[in-house]
Amino acid sequence: MKKLDFFLDQIEGILCTLFASVMAVAILIQVINRNTLQLPFKWGEELARYCMVWLMFIGISVGVKKGAHIGVDALVNILPPKIKKAIQIITNLIVTFIYVYLAILSVQITLGIRETGQVSPAMQVPMYIIYAGLIVGMIFSTIRSIQVTANCIAGKTRQDPDADFSSQFTDEISRGGDNT
Repeated sequence: MKKLDFFLDQIEGILCTLFASVMAVAILIQVINRNTLQLPFKWGEELARYCMVWLMFIGISVGVKKGAHIGVDALVNILPPKIKKAIQIITNLIVTFIYVYLAILSVQITLGIRETGQVSPAMQVPMYIIYAGLIVGMIFSTIRSIQVTANCIAGKTRQDPDADFSSQFTDEISRGGDNT
């Protein structure tokens, strides 16, 4: 399980970095061309949009791993530990089945788009390549959801998604402010 987790971390990190970087460069070139050189860069916006689509679907998987997706757990948090754990396991199983279902649907949708032969307007890229981001994201999310469920069953605690974010402020407060 640890090897799979490490492998997915690496793939997600590489893909997110790649798509975010390409998106940023495409937007930068678009702005420079439009405002300074006044040259047309017809496919820059489209490239950035499709990178954002891939980034978003891979980001769903990262959010599953970190437990960063929204949820209402006020009632669950006041329950006894055994009942709380049972509800968390059931919830995780339901979410896992939803990701499996979405992965199956994403394959069907992508294959349907492939059959149409549709291409993007500016770049002329087959649209099924863009839609493949949905498949990758849902498969990664399914795997991550299975990992979260297994960790919940094993009694391992979930990573607090707010820990890194909130620690920025608590560290700053302990230093006496941001000194700006």
